[in-house]
Amino acid sequence: MPRTLNKLFQSHICPLVFLFSGLFSESVLRAETFHEHFDDTSRVSWQVRIDPNQAQKKWHVRNTTVMHAGAACEHLQVATGNLGSLIELSHPLPSSRIINELTVSLWLKSNRRGTRVGLEAVLPHQIDPETGAVARIYLIGDTYSEEGKWQQLKCTTTEALVNQSLGLLRGRSKLRQLDTREMYVERVLVVTRSSSDQVEFLMDDLKLTPIVRPNDSVMQTAAALSKQNAKPIVEFLLDRVQLEGRPLFPRMSRYHGENLESLKQAGLNVIEAPQFDDYQFLSDLRSQGLWAMATPPRPQAQDGSFLPSRDATLIPFDEQTAPIIFWYLGTQIPGSKWTEIRSRVGQIQSADQQFKRPIMADVLGKERQIAREVSMIGSSPRILNSDISLLEYRDTLIEKTRFAPGRFLWTWVQTEPTFANARWRDSSNRIPIVIEPEQIRLQVYATLSAGCRAVGYWTTNRLDDTSAPGALERKLVIEQLNREIDLIEPWLATGSVVSHVPFRLKQKETPRITQLGVDFKRSSSDRLQINEQLSEREMQLQREKAAAAEMQAAVIRSEYGTLILPVWYRNGGQFVPDQMAGNDATIVIPGGNVSASVWELSTTKIKNLDRKRVNGGVEISIPKFDMTSIIIMTSDQGLIENLRKKVAMISPQAAETSVKLSRAKLERCQKTNAELLELGVSQVARMDGPAILEQARKGLSQAESALSSQDYHGARNAARDCRQMLRILQRIQWREATRTLSSSMTSPYTVSYSTLPDHWRMIEQIGRSAKHIEPNMLRSGDCEDIDTMVVEGWTHGQNAIEGTQAIAELYPRDRQSGDFSLRLLAVPLNRNEIPNNIEGPLVQLTTPPLAVRSGQIVHVTGWVKVSTSITGNPLGATLQDSIMGPGGALHWNEKSEWQKIDLIREVPQSENFILTMSLNGLGAILFDDLRVMTYTPEPRLYQQTQGLESLPATTTGSSGVELLNKIPK
Repeated sequence: MPRTLNKLFQSHICPLVFLFSGLFSESVLRAETFHEHFDDTSRVSWQVRIDPNQAQKKWHVRNTTVMHAGAACEHLQVATGNLGSLIELSHPLPSSRIINELTVSLWLKSNRRGTRVGLEAVLPHQIDPETGAVARIYLIGDTYSEEGKWQQLKCTTTEALVNQSLGLLRGRSKLRQLDTREMYVERVLVVTRSSSDQVEFLMDDLKLTPIVRPNDSVMQTAAALSKQNAKPIVEFLLDRVQLEGRPLFPRMSRYHGENLESLKQAGLNVIEAPQFDDYQFLSDLRSQGLWAMATPPRPQAQDGSFLPSRDATLIPFDEQTAPIIFWYLGTQIPGSKWTEIRSRVGQIQSADQQFKRPIMADVLGKERQIAREVSMIGSSPRILNSDISLLEYRDTLIEKTRFAPGRFLWTWVQTEPTFANARWRDSSNRIPIVIEPEQIRLQVYATLSAGCRAVGYWTTNRLDDTSAPGALERKLVIEQLNREIDLIEPWLATGSVVSHVPFRLKQKETPRITQLGVDFKRSSSDRLQINEQLSEREMQLQREKAAAAEMQAAVIRSEYGTLILPVWYRNGGQFVPDQMAGNDATIVIPGGNVSASVWELSTTKIKNLDRKRVNGGVEISIPKFDMTSIIIMTSDQGLIENLRKKVAMISPQAAETSVKLSRAKLERCQKTNAELLELGVSQVARMDGPAILEQARKGLSQAESALSSQDYHGARNAARDCRQMLRILQRIQWREATRTLSSSMTSPYTVSYSTLPDHWRMIEQIGRSAKHIEPNMLRSGDCEDIDTMVVEGWTHGQNAIEGTQAIAELYPRDRQSGDFSLRLLAVPLNRNEIPNNIEGPLVQLTTPPLAVRSGQIVHVTGWVKVSTSITGNPLGATLQDSIMGPGGALHWNEKSEWQKIDLIREVPQSENFILTMSLNGLGAILFDDLRVMTYTPEPRLYQQTQGLESLPATTTGSSGVELLNKIPK
């Protein structure tokens, strides 16, 4: 087509061979007029065709300020890297037969002279041998000449113009004769070649008249001929996806037999199909307005092995697979399978010539190489219930975008415990870990802040099965999040993260204590009050210091304006979320436009925010902040009105979802608090729990009352405050359980709120083990004699990649005690060629197997020091045990001094207990004085009370705090 347009620009003259027929038939008397004013600001309708290697669409909106007439016009800006790049805009028209008077007119304003208007016409009975589809001609009309001013351009289908275009088609296709019967136009074109870095177009008042409709049989003939060369439903442009011409932010989920209507209600738009050729399922998806992602087939040999692309191809995919918009190669694919992925991509592309669908893969390693093969590269770290923070999670995803700059990055968000955590909980006959809805929210906003272009919700069971603890909350928060994403989809689908800026909240005033007041002798009660104030001030200063690093806002720029996403990445939130809320938040946006209005957007209200010019940018004030927020900076009031209409439409359902979520979380927290109260080990559950839960119940009651009176924003706010109170309760009960532990990972039951009762039960068991503590089982853990370690069965493995060297050794220069420590070291052989993306452990060491019995408690102690920061792998160095596996591993990355190690594990069944130390990146880590002891609890004594078993009175009350002190130091 570009060659055709070039020839049209050069005005080549061809012989007149076209003969009009029936120009003044009865159909002319029934002619109609098409008129498009572009006043609807909820969408854009012009399509842009450019070479992505030469130009890029930067701005495409409905503009309500500089229109020619009416309420709006369509506004487009294209950035070009090469002068002379061809730019073509097109807009659909009602199909109209070519008659001598048929005229299209368009008002155009541009910074580019020489832009021309034209029509695209169809020859419904003629095949183009070059494309295999129905033949088309392009009729070029007036030329734009008044740069920077509105000008009306026209194109009329005169006999001379049509014959000229037919001549060009004949010359290009080498056809002597063309079947020109019943030709009709179906699109208007605006074409130009770039002469500057940015080309801008404003279009308004599109008109086509007189319209004479073709016969239905003619349209059906053209459709049948075009079917084999149909335009793909989904288009992929480097780092963004368009679905049916609109920006798409995929919200994906796996399929486990759910009711498809419930998946639609949850706000999902792409579902992983169980089989690519389950055509009934694909049809059912489309009936709900959903699309599919599916794993394509793989050619196999007779022995079942997969054949590479050089030996086998796939059968072309047929029309029935049209509901599939992405081909999915798998989850957490090792980077070592890079060549296999490349082979599969070739097979898929060869079989998918008709649809040309994007190919996506979730990988572990070699992102840079794999991103060259697949369109959509996925990275899905699992960090909940581990010692990897939410801020580290976001930074890891940002780092992945640097491995594949300018590519489409997406991720699976964790909505369930990891497989390792689920497995050991199941083997111990414990209830599953509950992922808090706030943890799902923080993960999603972390992925958006990192620049991910799609998000998937990872599930292993039905999303609509709400019988398990926390399952209803998971479904509701996903529904809540998808509504928020839907509101800002254009920004997320097309924008780019330009920076991350800190923000702060108005802090409580710290107690004022003079030095004289501290030193002067006072009564004991006064000194106690001063000590409390000193402690409160110290805690306040620590909170402020931590919050300065934890509160960050992503700034996303797009053609729709600036999107700002403030998020509080509270440390420890991967275990139990905190309150993470406050008043009077302020954010300074560098280079912000002070004339642009600023709006805070929620699913129940859009409200204007205060802003002012300050040194360094524009300061925005948020009166009340809770975990996350959505802020938009724009000068387009039409855009804001459109958002206001969307919010009004979804606010009833959004408020109801928020109230249901608070009710479900309150019921679960009440049960856990009651369980802790029954155990008699939590002072918080006894003293603070009832008051906090009562406040939460009042908030929920207010939310339900506001919902019934149709105050949707008030209902959402009250429900949000209810959940905030519950987070306060959860966090202080978690801190109560972990305050004497060296790490939240020390106990297997302090990694989440739902497992805290199990933690206190384990502590009670340790209290009953004082007479049955086994001596250190790992005698060679002092790391003093290599021969003893070898004899006892330590094993050592190396997996050094090319360009690195890795060793495990006894190291005399730095130790915690004795003469040696155990050092794991990995270094590059050439400092100028340092690998930045390392897979798997470079060096690994395991202890000898130690026999433990069911019912025992294993206590591991030791010391660790990171002598050189570990880079190249976000896992850093790890220590894991055979009971919890990777789900209970300790991680280290940053350089540190000697730190204490403590791990406590309950033995679910008699087995061998093994510790594994791994160095997964470049750096050095030291271990010393490792010990493994076992406790054997005495049988519990029971009293009979009205037929029920209960603990003796001596073990109830506040004894839980005393039992903590019985853990060996």
